[in-house]
Amino acid sequence: MNTHHTLKLCDRCYWDAASETVKLHHEIVPLTSNMKKLLKLLIGNYNKPISSVEIFLHIWDTYEQEYTPRNVRNLISNLRKRLPCLTVVNYYGGSYMLKKNRESHPVFTDHLIDILDQAKNGITISDPNQPDNPVIYINHAFANAFGYSPEEIIGKNCRFLQGDDRDQSALEEIRQAMKEQKDVTVILRNYHKSGELIYNEVTISPIFDKNTGKLKYYVGVQKDVTSIQQLIQQIKGMV
Repeated sequence: MNTHHTLKLCDRCYWDAASETVKLHHEIVPLTSNMKKLLKLLIGNYNKPISSVEIFLHIWDTYEQEYTPRNVRNLISNLRKRLPCLTVVNYYGGSYMLKKNRESHPVFTDHLIDILDQAKNGITISDPNQPDNPVIYINHAFANAFGYSPEEIIGKNCRFLQGDDRDQSALEEIRQAMKEQKDVTVILRNYHKSGELIYNEVTISPIFDKNTGKLKYYVGVQKDVTSIQQLIQQIKGMV
């Protein structure tokens, strides 16, 4: 293939724009003319959602074919079968997007948990697809910050860190953000295992399945801002 016209789609998979062919493991993958049109459209709109209607009008550019979402879904499905290495994400409402290839370095992947465990801020991962969104992972910084062992936290919802201090406006912000599946950053009054008050700046982010677009996890990053909050309160008391 002429490298000037070649684009890497995923591991060992290349698109040649000049000949409109795809090679996977050095072998040409047979694609129908409609698949080629679809792939060209997706590549031209990398990381941008394209509506089902836009795809239909681009592929079936005559009035002989009646629009139905099923036609587009079937074509997307057939392309995925031919090129399973592609990351074609579908969104609710009938949009599709080709995500750019981002290969994970094998060494980085193998040591990902070690990297998280050595992070300075507390990190949690919870599973919203289980009842009560339980924590399924905590790093060492989180355990040390609150004085609990992983065994005491895994399987619980993080709300137990609030104790009886449930009258916090930040909690409603979290509930609303989770309902809308959006990021949120708030400051919570949490409590160490010893009962000591900790002002916890927490950012909660939803993680979605790259293939289905469905919510998979929530990642929480915690930062102890107790000293800052105490200083603010002291200043307010002096005014």
